[in-house]
Amino acid sequence: MSTGPSGSASDPLIDLSSKDMACNVGGTKGVQRVVAVDDGAVLSFKFQSYPDDASKMSYDPGHQGPCAVYLKKVDSAIKDEGAGDGWFKIFAEGYDASTSQWCNQKLIDNKGRLSIRLPKGLQGGDYLIRPELVTLHAANEGEPQFYTSCAQAYIKSSGNLVPESTVSIPGEFKHTDESLTWNIYDGMDNAKYPLPGPKVAKLVAGSSTSSTGQTEGLLPKECIAVKGDWCGKQVPSYTDETSCWKSSEDCYAQADTCYANKIATGNKPCESWSKQLCEVIQADCRAGKSGPPKVDLLPKLEKIDNGLVFEAQNEGASTSPSNQENKPAEEVKPSASATPAAAQSTPEPTPAVEKEAVVAEDNSKPAEDPKPDMVISAPPATTPSPTTVICPPGFQCVTKHTTAVVTKVKYETVYPKQKRQSLHHRRHMHSL
Repeated sequence: MSTGPSGSASDPLIDLSSKDMACNVGGTKGVQRVVAVDDGAVLSFKFQSYPDDASKMSYDPGHQGPCAVYLKKVDSAIKDEGAGDGWFKIFAEGYDASTSQWCNQKLIDNKGRLSIRLPKGLQGGDYLIRPELVTLHAANEGEPQFYTSCAQAYIKSSGNLVPESTVSIPGEFKHTDESLTWNIYDGMDNAKYPLPGPKVAKLVAGSSTSSTGQTEGLLPKECIAVKGDWCGKQVPSYTDETSCWKSSEDCYAQADTCYANKIATGNKPCESWSKQLCEVIQADCRAGKSGPPKVDLLPKLEKIDNGLVFEAQNEGASTSPSNQENKPAEEVKPSASATPAAAQSTPEPTPAVEKEAVVAEDNSKPAEDPKPDMVISAPPATTPSPTTVICPPGFQCVTKHTTAVVTKVKYETVYPKQKRQSLHHRRHMHSL
């Protein structure tokens, strides 16, 4: 995934003809993990402005617009580049007149989570799962902004449901679409907002599947630490000073590889590896001890509260969120000693998920959080939190943005007698 001036997965996607529209910047290349999810499982996608600090703002409240979730059935979630035909929509919501909220605002209220229950009875096998947020604060100036990413998943199902038709991404969205030129500041009736992209897919019976089980994307048994595609393995044992220092060299060589594997959520797994293993081995060498110490730095699965869960829709179905009691999903949450790489805002761009950011109800070892691991490296806690901007009635509001070299993207929204400014530290990451 790119982390240079040309763009990163935390930046909004503006070129609607780019392959990045499918799975974000760098998303044509899959990661080496695929998460297994049950038929009809609840998936929870976490969006946050600071990928390596979930305690900060999840999503800029100035970002108003619709949400959607797409699926693509593929032969290999790792090898498929995402871009192209095969995508079908299972959920979409724009403006909810009953609550006077855009879907993105509901996501903020839900602690940055877009939680969706998969349709039950889909054909089993490999899928790319693509959450999508669209922000409209600059749409009237010809610049709608997309935030997306792809999760690599294996759906454990013996069902036979398939979409009646599919669409191509890129190719489905045009700058002239009414949904992407909608002026949210000009007194338009948002309840009449037309959703971007295709209609929610109609699922029909296809051939039944008799899956033999997941065969790729599994976490190797010898891994004792992970970060993106990096897998830390136990170092050789040692009984004397010579073998101890060789083991230390092996440990730090693996640490170098870890740091070289750049993901959006930063280097905390590498720091834990160095501190809890490599430094301990060096201390053993000086003290004449045998080893190595036994450590397990893999991220631990913890139960999470999905909050608001949207039900997958069939063509013409309701967009109402689920009122049923939802079984908590399992999420890889950083422990005090190790933080896994996590995937896809103005004034603060919201991180995208690299083919990898999905949280599922599953008991297997987690795939890195997704083709991004919503994964990213965040800067200091001194960045001011943006405030909600409301365009005064009767005024035409203009949104401008400039990109600060490599590390920051600066967005400014200018109004008569009023100016708002916010900084977003570039992140990048990650993976589903």
